[in-house]
Amino acid sequence: MTAPLPDVTRFLIDFNVHAVAAALGLPIPAEAEALLYGVAATDLAAYQAEIDAELAQTAQAFHAHRGITALSKLLPSGQRVLCIGDSITTYRRSYARLLEHLLASHGIDVVNRGFSGYTSTHGLELTYTQFLSLQPDLVFIKYGVNDCKQFGGEQTLVSRAEYERNLTRIIAAFRQHTQARIVVLTPTPVVEGVVNANPDIQAMRLVWSNAVLQQFADAALTAALQAGVLGIDLWPAFGPVPDAALYCADGLHPNAAGQTRLLAHVLERISDYLQQG
Repeated sequence: MTAPLPDVTRFLIDFNVHAVAAALGLPIPAEAEALLYGVAATDLAAYQAEIDAELAQTAQAFHAHRGITALSKLLPSGQRVLCIGDSITTYRRSYARLLEHLLASHGIDVVNRGFSGYTSTHGLELTYTQFLSLQPDLVFIKYGVNDCKQFGGEQTLVSRAEYERNLTRIIAAFRQHTQARIVVLTPTPVVEGVVNANPDIQAMRLVWSNAVLQQFADAALTAALQAGVLGIDLWPAFGPVPDAALYCADGLHPNAAGQTRLLAHVLERISDYLQQG
C-alpha cells in the first residue's frame, strides 16, 4: 500500500491545478513544456535557441537607438521592466523579447508576462495576484485584441467601457503599490480579410473588426491620458490598412517584422516623451 498523499497535494490534484499553471504562476519545467507540445526536450530547446539567435541579430540594429539610450538612463542596472498583455506580447519574437535582449546588456531585467487569449479582465486579476509582487520599475500594458473578439458577430467579449475601466484599475494598482513608470500600448489592427477568412476562426463564429479595435485603441489612450501616464498609439506603426507581410499567416499577430516595427515606434515615442520632461 502506498503512503497517502499530503493534503495539499490531494487538493491540487482534485482541482486539476496542472491545467491552470500559468494563471497560478507555477513554474513549468522544460521537460513538462516539451511534453505538452509532444516534442523532445532537446528539440524544443534547439528551436528556442534558434529564435533567440534571430532576436539577438535583430536587436543589433537597436542597440544605438535613442530610445534604448533613454531607457538605460532612466532605469539603472538592476531594475526591472514588466511587459503584460496577450499573445502579441508572449510571442517568442515579440517586442518584449527584443527588449529583453536589448536591455540585458545594461543590467536591466525584462519579465514577459503575456498570456495567449487573455483580456484586460484577466490582466486586472493577475495584476493583484502576480504582477504587483514583481515590484517592477517600468510596466508596459498591452491588452485589447482579445477584448475585441466578437463571437457570433455580436458584442465584444469585453465591452469598451469595461476595457477602459480595467486599464484604469490596472494603472491605479501599479501606481499605488509600486514605484513603476507606466506605458499603455493600444491594441494593434488586424488584416481583416485574412483573419476573418481563417477556417479555424470561422469555425468559432468569431470575427475581428478594425473599426472596433480602433475604438478600443482610443479607450486605451483615454485611460492613459486620464491617469497621467504615457499612452502609445500603435496604429501609426501599421497604418489604417495593415500590410499582411507584417503579420503571421493568421493575419492577427504581428510577425517578427511587425514586432520590429512596433518596437521602433514605441522607442521613438518613449524617447520623445522623456525629452519633453
